[in-house]
Amino acid sequence: MKKQNLVLMMLVFLLVTSIFAKVTLTVAVWNWDVEKYKKIASEFTKLYPDIEINIVANEPDVNSFLTSLVAAKKPLPDVVAQSWEALPYPVSQGWVYPLDEFLKDDADYNKYVPSSIKEAFKYNGKTYAIGERLHFQGIVVNLDLMKKLNLPVPPYGWSTDLFKQYLRRATTKEYSGINHLWDFDTVMAAVLNKNTTYWSFNPSKWEFDLVNGGWIPAINLQKELKSIPGLVSDDLKNEELRNKGQLDDYQKKFGKDADAFRESKVLTGFHGTWDWSWVRTLPWNLDYYPMPSDPKIGVRQPIHINYAFMTSTTKYPKEAFTFLKFLTYDPRGVITRLKIDVANGEENGRLIDWFIPVTKHPDVIKYFESLKIPNGVKWMLSNLDKTVRVDMWKVVPGWDQATWDVIFPVNERIRKGEVQPQAVAAETQEKANSIIKNAWADFSKKLAEVEKNFPNIRKQVEGK
Repeated sequence: MKKQNLVLMMLVFLLVTSIFAKVTLTVAVWNWDVEKYKKIASEFTKLYPDIEINIVANEPDVNSFLTSLVAAKKPLPDVVAQSWEALPYPVSQGWVYPLDEFLKDDADYNKYVPSSIKEAFKYNGKTYAIGERLHFQGIVVNLDLMKKLNLPVPPYGWSTDLFKQYLRRATTKEYSGINHLWDFDTVMAAVLNKNTTYWSFNPSKWEFDLVNGGWIPAINLQKELKSIPGLVSDDLKNEELRNKGQLDDYQKKFGKDADAFRESKVLTGFHGTWDWSWVRTLPWNLDYYPMPSDPKIGVRQPIHINYAFMTSTTKYPKEAFTFLKFLTYDPRGVITRLKIDVANGEENGRLIDWFIPVTKHPDVIKYFESLKIPNGVKWMLSNLDKTVRVDMWKVVPGWDQATWDVIFPVNERIRKGEVQPQAVAAETQEKANSIIKNAWADFSKKLAEVEKNFPNIRKQVEGK
C-alpha cells in the first residue's frame, strides 16, 4: 500500500512539474534589433506564459553565423528571426525545418498570406521559411512639385504611358522627371511580363527568358526615358569633369553643390521602401507609388521578402513555430510589432520606424491604415495579392554567378549602346541558364540527402 502511494505521489509530482514547466526558445536576430525583439518577446510571453524567449545577436550574414556555430559544435538557435541571405545554403546543410505540417490547416496563413509570398521559399513542394517583412520597390513622388507644375495627382495604379507623360512634363530647364534609373530595367522586367521576374527570370520554368520575357520591353522603356535630355537628373553628372574642377551639366542646371532631389527640383525618385530612413527626412510632401504597369498585363508590384525560419534541431518544434508565426503572419504579433515601432515616435509627421507585413488579415490592414506613413504604401499593402517577388538571389542556386558574370556585363554593353538586346538575348540566356541548371542539379542532390536525413535528425533530437 505504501509502495502504491509512493508511485501515485511520484506520478502527481511529474504531472504537476510538466504542467508548470516552461519551454525556453533561443531566437537569433540582427545585432542592432536585439532590444526591439526583446520587446516583441515580452508581448509574446504574455500570450504564451509557458514559453520563454531568449534573444541572441548575430550579424546580418546569417549563413556565416550558423556556419560558425556548427564549426564550434554549438547548438543552433530554435528560430532565426531575420534573414536576407541565400536560403539554399542552410537548407542544403540540413539546418532548416520544413514547416508544412504546421501550415496546412492554418487559416491565418492560407486565407490571408498571398501566394507570391507562400510560394517564395519552397523547394520540392516543401516550405522552408516564411516571409517576415516586405519591401516594395517603388517610386517616391514629390507632391509639392507636382502641385507647383500644375500636374494632377495620378492614380496609384498608373500605367507606363502615364508615368512617361509625368516625367516628360516635369522635365524643363529647371526641373527633371526622375533622379536615376539604375536597375530600373531589371526591376521592370518583372512588371512588363506576366511570367517573368527580376532579370526576366521565369520562376515556373526556373530559367531566364531574355528573349520572350520582360527584359527587352524593360530595356526599351529605360532607353526611351534616358533619351529625353535632362529627364534623368543623375545622368547629367560627370565625375571626370568634376575631378578636373569643371562644372558638369547637373551643376549647371541645379547649382554647384546642389542635391536636386532633396531640393525639390526632381519630380520622382526610384527607391524602395528600405530607403525610408532618409526618404522620411525629405523636406517636402511625398508619397510612395508602385511601379507603373502595362494595362494589358495588370498591376505587378515588385517586392523583396525578408524571411524567418525554424532550425531542424529545435527540441520544441510546436512552440518554435508558435513564435515564428507570431513574428510573421499572426495578426496579434504583427500589430504588436507595429505598435512597438509607433512607440519610437515620428518626425515631421512621419513615423520613424515601421514595416510592411506579409499578411492581408483585416485586423492588420485596419491598423496599418492608421499609421503615419505614405498613403501609397497602404494602397500597395491592400493590393498585396498583385505582387511579384524580385529578390530571387535569396532562393535560386547559382543566381549571382548567372546574373553578375553573364547577364550584367551584357546589360552594361546595351546601356552603352554597343549592342542591341534582341541580338544578344538568346546567347546570353543560354549561358545564364546553363549555370542555373548546373547549380540546381548540385543543390537537388544535397536536398535529396537533407530530406532523407531529416527524420533521423528528429529522432535524435526527440530521443527516439
